[in-house]
This record gives sequence, C-alpha cells and structure tokens, in this order.
Amino acid sequence: MTKRIGFYIFFLLFSIKLTAQPNIVFILSDDLSFRDLSCYGQTNYQTPHIDQLAQTATRFTQAYAAAPECAPSRGCLLTGLHAGRSPIRNNQSARGEEYLPKSSVTFPKILQQQGYTTAIIGKWGLGYANTEGSPLQQGFNYQYGYLSHYEAHSYFPEQLFENGKPVILSENKGFDMASLYNKEGKIGKFDFNTMYNDAGQCKEVTEKKRAYASDIFDEKAAAFLGKQDKNKPFFLYFTTNLPHGPTIVDDFRQLKDRKDMDLMSKEWGSMVQRLDISVGKIIQKLKDLNLYDNTLIVFASDNGYAMHNAKTIDGKKVWQDDPYLHNKGSFAGGKFTVREAGVRIPFFIKAPQQTQNRTVSTPVWLVDLFPTLIAQSGYKKPLTTDGHNLTSILRGGKNDIPNERFFYFFKQNEQAVRWGSWYAFRESPQEPLHLYLPEEDQTGACNMAAAYPDVVKKIEQYLSKVHEPHAWFWNPGDTQADYEKKKILAKQTNQLIPNYRPNGMVKMPWE
Repeated sequence: MTKRIGFYIFFLLFSIKLTAQPNIVFILSDDLSFRDLSCYGQTNYQTPHIDQLAQTATRFTQAYAAAPECAPSRGCLLTGLHAGRSPIRNNQSARGEEYLPKSSVTFPKILQQQGYTTAIIGKWGLGYANTEGSPLQQGFNYQYGYLSHYEAHSYFPEQLFENGKPVILSENKGFDMASLYNKEGKIGKFDFNTMYNDAGQCKEVTEKKRAYASDIFDEKAAAFLGKQDKNKPFFLYFTTNLPHGPTIVDDFRQLKDRKDMDLMSKEWGSMVQRLDISVGKIIQKLKDLNLYDNTLIVFASDNGYAMHNAKTIDGKKVWQDDPYLHNKGSFAGGKFTVREAGVRIPFFIKAPQQTQNRTVSTPVWLVDLFPTLIAQSGYKKPLTTDGHNLTSILRGGKNDIPNERFFYFFKQNEQAVRWGSWYAFRESPQEPLHLYLPEEDQTGACNMAAAYPDVVKKIEQYLSKVHEPHAWFWNPGDTQADYEKKKILAKQTNQLIPNYRPNGMVKMPWE
C-alpha cells in the first residue's frame, strides 16, 4: 500500500513538473487564409502535418488577427495591445518602417524574465538591427532571418541576419526579384512557366543552386531545439514568410501534374505545402528530443486572405477568390481592409499532453496570446492588455472568454469592430456604420444597422474613444494632405526611418 501511494505521489509530481512552465513553440504563417489548409476545407492538396496538429488541439473557429497587414498584427500580438494604441499601427508611417520602442512590454521579454530561452527564426519586421526594435532588444536571446518586412518578400535573399549581423548568401546574388511582382495578370513579356522544369522543380534551386530561405529556417529551428536544456523552458517563435507573395516555390509537389491550374495558383498551393513540411519537421524534432509532451504549440496567420490583390470593379475594390484553389472563403474583403476576410485567420493551440481536439466558437484574436503565453510561465503581476487569457480552455476547463468584449481594427480611415455576434464596419469616421451578423451572413450582404439602432449607437460610442491619435501613423479621419504634412515634418526634422528592400531593389513596385 505504501509503495502504491509512493508511486501516485511520484506520478503526480512528474505531471506537475511536465506542465509547469511548458516549452512554447509559436508557428506564425504569413498571409495564410484559413481555406488554404486541408483541415479547413482545401481539397486541391493536403496539409497532413498541420491537420494532425489541429486534430489534437483547441481550434478557434472565429479567430481574428489584430490587423489586416503584417507589421501591426505582429506588433499587437507581441504587446497585447489593439492597433488603436499599439506602437505599430500600419506597415508604414510617415517616417517609414516604424520599430517597437525600447519601452514596449512584449511577452518574449516577460518569458525571458521567467527563465525562458527565446528565439525568433524567420520574419521579424518590427525593427532593424541598429534600432530599439531589434529582436535582441525585444525579448529574444537568438535571432535568425529577415529584419524588415520588405526584405521578407524574397525566398532567395541575398542576405539574412543572425543576431543582427548580416549573413551573406552569395549564391543568391543576381536573382531577379523585381520580375516576380509582375506575375499576377501576366504583365510583361517574361514567361514565368520557364522557371520550373518538367518535374515541377524550380530551376533556381536545381540548376542555379540558390539558397532557399525556408530550408535555412528549418535547419536553424532544428539547431535551436537541439541545443535546449530539458530542465529549462524555451520559446521558439517560428515566423516563416510562407506563403506571402510574390509567388515562387522550390517544388510543386502535389500539384506538379495539375496542367489545368494557373501557375500562380500552383505556386501558392505549393508554398502552403512547403509550410506544412516545416511544421512537420518542427513537430518531429520535438518528438525526437522528447520535448513534444511538454510543449505548447500555437499555429496562426498574421492576417487574412492575401493571395490576389484587390481589383477595382465598378468603382469598388473587390478581392476575388482564386478560381482554382477557392481559398478566400465567403467573407468580404481581403488583406489591407478591415472587412472580415482581411482579418479572419486559422488559429489553434495544442496544450502539453493534449490528445483530443476541442472546438471553441467564441470570438478570439491574436492579442489574446499576450496574457495566455505569459500565464504559462507563471507570471502573476498585473499588466495592461487588450487580450484575454485562454489558459482555462487550454487546460480543458470552463470557457471563460467574455462574449461581449470589443475587438478593434483599422486601416487608414476604415474602422471595424467585432462585438459579440456583431461585426461593424465603416469606411471612415464620417461615413455611416454598417452592421452585420457574420455567423449568419458571411458574405456581408445584409446591413442590419437600420434594424438595430441601439447596437449601432453602442459601437459608435466605443469608436469615438478607442483610437489614440498617433503623431506619425495615419489616424482615422485624416486626409492625404494631413499625412503628407507628417511626411514633410519627418523629413524636415531628420526623423525618416530607412526602408530596406529585397535583393538590391531600389524601390518596391508600388512606391
């Protein structure tokens, strides 16, 4: 009897140790729509590793990014603040690519304080090496990859950065980066199909032996995991740039024989497959090192649908679904807009030792990760955050997510709010508010504002005070003339922040 009691005490202590301060792996994809994954309905190819992870995770079916583009969404999730008061509001300000200030409270900083070894591998986009926004100043012990989000447009970069120092990839010198931006709509004379051989492999890899960034990131992630002390927790922030455009991929894989499919569609689908391979490698490495059972794994995208740029049709911007992949879903809008499709994302979390899936339909957003991840570290002090701690759900407990809380989104003059069952949108503070029920009307076809004036009033009251004006970013209600004045002031006061572009490009196509 005494031996049996002793065994149970040992088992209990072992279980407590296993779940106390779990390791954390956060896989953040770039521009991934939820319908890009086979576990969310994609039928043209399979994403088996991501699917398997989702099958033993808590899946949030109404999940939102913090913003409809890269930098602010990432800045918000790291600081736990919505875009109306986060240090990063858009990809660009009147000064340039803004960086996280030294005063920022980020969850990686807190994890460091709690004894975690932290690493970011992939895309950062929140501060260059010589700024306060450097990853090494924002809570990371180790960094490898891109520092600026423009540079992350290249899968064959001429340089990456390791702990802020350039790593020259001489084999990628001369790669024609600029031509890739002309691919959508087949602008120009270049035949992009000639970039791939008959086996569906990219000639830049097979013939020119270029260094493919995704391969390097996988190697660096495996190396970081292999160095970890099993008695000390770690946090790996794996921020791949897959499947962000401009499209190019090392291998078509499952789509190599799809002669019926447009080239760009094959590339995008294959880039998602390549993302799945990275996920599979990370999971296998964790298992090989006996770290998997004590690791919390987060999977998400930084914003919503982004495969095809918006087109102006009858004077309105329209984000069209891909005719082959059908990966947009039924939501209105897309990247760079605060309509539903621009901020709806795939999002799930696998808790340590979780073997059963769980589905949560209460709305959540990336801002919730700030309080959730620091809670895993045992941090108890109160902090300012616009997120909710999801720990109760992850441990199989009560769903304590407040249903009536506000999510705030903006992009220049556009503003949107998710509040309970409602999704509200207006093109500017001077325009009327549109009101939708996204669970019943995913296309946003029925504006319910006239029927629910009390709801409109409540949301308008919230919008009147939620956004804190920023000196350099575009604030809702600004005009182009207002913004130009900010740019002039930034230049006159020597406050311009350099923009770093990929592969020696002087300007991006839209500049």
